[in-house]
Amino acid sequence: MNERELDPLASTTKYYNLIRRMSFPSLQRVLVEMILTTVVGCGFAFFFSSFSVDGLIFGCLVGAGVFALPSILMEMASSGLLLRDDPLFYLRRCVALSLVTNFVWVAFLVAGGILRGFGGFPQKPFLIGMISAYSLRSFAIFSLSESSMLRRTVASFAQPLASVAVAFPILRLPLQETAVLSVAAPAVVLILLYPLLKLIESRGKETLDVSLMRCFRAFLAVFLDMKREPLEQCLEELGATEDITVDVMVFRKSTSSKPKAVMVVSDFHPGPFLNVGSSVLPVLIQNKVEAETGAIVMVPHGVSGHEHNLVSQSENRKVMELLDRLLTKGQQAATASRVVRSSVGVGSATCQAFGKLGLITFTTSPKNMEDIPREVSSAFQSEPLEFNKLVLIDSHNCIDELSPMTAKDSSDLIASGRNALQEAIRERQHPFKVGASKRALKEFSLEQGIGPGGLSIVMIDVGGHTSGYVTVDGNNMKAGLRERVLNALEAIGVGDAEVMTTDSHMVSGRISSKLGYHPVGQAIDETLFLSLVESAAREALASLEDSDVEWSSGRVRVKTLGRETFENLTQLIRGLSRLVAWWVLGIVLIPILVGLALLH
Repeated sequence: MNERELDPLASTTKYYNLIRRMSFPSLQRVLVEMILTTVVGCGFAFFFSSFSVDGLIFGCLVGAGVFALPSILMEMASSGLLLRDDPLFYLRRCVALSLVTNFVWVAFLVAGGILRGFGGFPQKPFLIGMISAYSLRSFAIFSLSESSMLRRTVASFAQPLASVAVAFPILRLPLQETAVLSVAAPAVVLILLYPLLKLIESRGKETLDVSLMRCFRAFLAVFLDMKREPLEQCLEELGATEDITVDVMVFRKSTSSKPKAVMVVSDFHPGPFLNVGSSVLPVLIQNKVEAETGAIVMVPHGVSGHEHNLVSQSENRKVMELLDRLLTKGQQAATASRVVRSSVGVGSATCQAFGKLGLITFTTSPKNMEDIPREVSSAFQSEPLEFNKLVLIDSHNCIDELSPMTAKDSSDLIASGRNALQEAIRERQHPFKVGASKRALKEFSLEQGIGPGGLSIVMIDVGGHTSGYVTVDGNNMKAGLRERVLNALEAIGVGDAEVMTTDSHMVSGRISSKLGYHPVGQAIDETLFLSLVESAAREALASLEDSDVEWSSGRVRVKTLGRETFENLTQLIRGLSRLVAWWVLGIVLIPILVGLALLH
């Protein structure tokens, strides 16, 4: 097995980090910032050109009359008339676009005021700034708007032209140069934009047979407005049909038919991010099973990667329908082995037998771990004759930075899992007790890396030997926190335990960071978290009762992102992002050079 590459989604983190940094605040704040930027900026520009109070006052009036007021009026018209049906360009976004373009435009005036010895102030820097405003505004609207070509063209140039019209008599702009640049700049921008957008669309059609610009706009709609439907429609077109396995373990008090605790493990991947596709599936499963059974429910991460992201809510429903069937039937076991642990290299695994069922957890903690590759689960597809079923859990509980799971990591995990499995086979099984508890963890938020599923704990006592399974709804765990949780559990009498996460990507993409999310423990009060774990563990221990387990397994065909499609998509994003970066530089610089040549 070759060295495994870092999951391709890691390469897209920097892009949605950029989007997070560019997210705009409220309309009121954007308006205030635009007015201050233009008024103060122009005030400084004219002050530097004359070093007089009159220049400062005149500049402030220019900022308000030439930039701020025309921008506000034109953006109201654009959002209300030209782009009224566009999902991304409502009033706040339109005003924010003016904030960005005016900032660049006014920066040319400030530079011109400081360099007043070169002459031509304010006319020349104003006209060069106008070209930059045309370029940036056109690129944003033509790339992101779904409106017709005519509407996009008018919306791109209306606001800069309005400022030019007001500035013409006030700043005494030269008629001929102003007229030529007002026509030449938009023409140059459109000539440069058309081949870029055409190339992006052709690459998307050629590689994925979809409109890449439509998918990109849908991507933005999720990150900026939490509207998942457009992106899920794109992913539906990209999706590949695959089989997903779902395993359910229902623990009941021996003298009762009512479930006490339920563990659901599946090889879907809870991504890609935010509320899209199966990102929400762990909590959907937890809420559904809790509502139907009244039990404590945990949904730890199965062995899977981003290629097993379900593409939409309709695919999620197929898994939920399978769950309905699995909860009504199963094989029973009234005995269990103790939890046994084996460590090989960086790999560590536990195994516990419940009759003919083997439950295995994997971790590389305290070494960084990302999604365990499917090569590991494939190594266990031929179960030992002693078991009818193996349930495999990727504990996903240690990360400090993005790093690949290597071939050596996978080999160590396989070896430790096999050793633990063989030890569990040799262990004598006894009647067992089960206790369970839950904490909602409402003290923490999605932005802090804690999902709505909170904390779930299941304790298993076999012949006086107590072990615990702890699951937190989040995406991975801060390095070292797992060990501190295990130490806290050991102090209250839990002999062995594993701390797992759901790998929920509901927490991913909400913040700008090197990972794109906060692992559990990174952004929360660790002392408070540990105290909540300890109190929940004590509650679970206090509820231990003689129990048995009923388990069932099923498969369902769903649309997932698919390994090949996922890798093609991420490679396409990487390749085009570099191309777009250089092309945009040209879209900004070439019109400026044309303008300088015409003004010379």
